[in-house]
Amino acid sequence: MSFPGVQINVTNGNLQQEIAVLDAVPALVATVKTTALVGEVKQVYSLADAESKGYTESAEPFMHRLLDEYYTELGGRQRLFVMGIAAATSMAQALTATNANGVQKLLNAAQGEINLVAIAREPASGYNPGTAFLDSDVSAAVTASKTLCEAWQSQNHPFRVFIEGRVADETKTNAYSPNTATNGFASVVLGGTDDDGSAAVSLALARASKYGAHIKLGSGENGALTAQQIYIGEDKLEERLDMETLHDAGFLTFMHRPGAAGYYFGRDNMCSTDDYRILAHGRIIDKVQRIAAQAYLPFVETPIRMNADGTVNATDAAYIEATLENAVRAAMSEQISGIKVSVPLTQDVINTSTLSVDVKVQPLGYLTWITVTLGLATSL
Repeated sequence: MSFPGVQINVTNGNLQQEIAVLDAVPALVATVKTTALVGEVKQVYSLADAESKGYTESAEPFMHRLLDEYYTELGGRQRLFVMGIAAATSMAQALTATNANGVQKLLNAAQGEINLVAIAREPASGYNPGTAFLDSDVSAAVTASKTLCEAWQSQNHPFRVFIEGRVADETKTNAYSPNTATNGFASVVLGGTDDDGSAAVSLALARASKYGAHIKLGSGENGALTAQQIYIGEDKLEERLDMETLHDAGFLTFMHRPGAAGYYFGRDNMCSTDDYRILAHGRIIDKVQRIAAQAYLPFVETPIRMNADGTVNATDAAYIEATLENAVRAAMSEQISGIKVSVPLTQDVINTSTLSVDVKVQPLGYLTWITVTLGLATSL
């Protein structure tokens, strides 16, 4: 036993700024080596806090690197859900809806609060990623995540997922186009801060957590990323001539901007070509869905007046319309261009006990490409 005395524990990280929670409740899922951390869901608020909970650089180098990237890019303190998976567990397995010990466990533990998930995997030695440019686990994870995301969306707890685009052989020509996967819930991040084939899903998660749902990850107003170097497998990004091709294939990847130092995200591509082909659109509709679920919960099992001809009373319908419009405008007036809510009056509510409400959200426009016409003139 130690001598009697006063013990003082000195903490660190307290001077970091608190990053306001805007629209993101983020989660990071990645490979861990410590058995006790496999399947364990924890909440951390900074890198130092994460280290105190077992995610140290010596014990968990892969998870620690992702956490370090996340909090460095975030530039402060903010709550982050963290869960470890075993090296033998593929991303596809972790994202399978029927896997009670995968991401499903994380979402259950957070009671549907999480709306952004980043997942990455450091395979065990001897793992066979296949012979293509991309690890075969990536496309399988995109497919598996769709069922899981749809299930949670149906419960009014929608979320979007950043999947690590792990490179198996950078010398091969890429044959996978994420934008053909018809999964607007998922995005495949390509490019990492190490030359081990990994991808910096943590940078995408941090950008999405720091700014509102309507802000694109590559917004020029928010400056360059904190990453000092980006690799595609073992290649430096600058060494590859196909980055624009990979970007156009639907990867969420990195780029240099002429006249600007550092790295930026390109278009925030999702694995689809439909309305939710960019992350900003998906995050906006997710936020509206959560607001609608809360706004209309008090109306459940309540009466509504009917007219003599069986149609819905127009005054009651107008009140229901205004309830959601006002709620969305109060929370998202700067994030959308407009919203229109309408309750069709010719509904048979008496026999069906169901009221249909149509909601149309007009998103913001984004200046992804800007065309400037230059020319000489003899006079102006």
